[in-house]
Amino acid sequence: MNQETPPGSKDNPGKKHQVDPSRRRFIQQAMTGTAGLLLLGDLEGCTPPDPEMRVGTLDELEKASHLSPTFNGNRIFTTRLGEELVTFSLLCRHKRCTVKWKADQQEFHCPCHEGRYDAQGMVIDGPPPAPLIRYKTEVRGQEIWVLNQPA
Repeated sequence: MNQETPPGSKDNPGKKHQVDPSRRRFIQQAMTGTAGLLLLGDLEGCTPPDPEMRVGTLDELEKASHLSPTFNGNRIFTTRLGEELVTFSLLCRHKRCTVKWKADQQEFHCPCHEGRYDAQGMVIDGPPPAPLIRYKTEVRGQEIWVLNQPA
């Protein structure tokens, strides 16, 4: 009987052990899949912003004077200025702290560095370099919608 020495053994050093191509392909795909899952975990917070969101109804706004939900991870403030519906981001333009509405003063106040904005979102005082971001707001039937677009 003539038995051949397995490739890569000490008795047959001239031949290298070859990996079965289907096994190599499986290992490559497994490594690619693992890398993809790790990358996906890093990108979890990188979802595209919503293009629009229902804020509430006209009746809800009339009862509460303003609505303040979260839109794309940030608090917003929807209210009436005269006959117009407006929506502002509540992020201060100085250091991105959340500003608070002071109804008795008709102003937004930033607790971080004493920035102040008027009811139209314009800077009154303090370090903010720009007005509050204002979003386009639409009424559809009785519903109020905010769009991820500047007003």
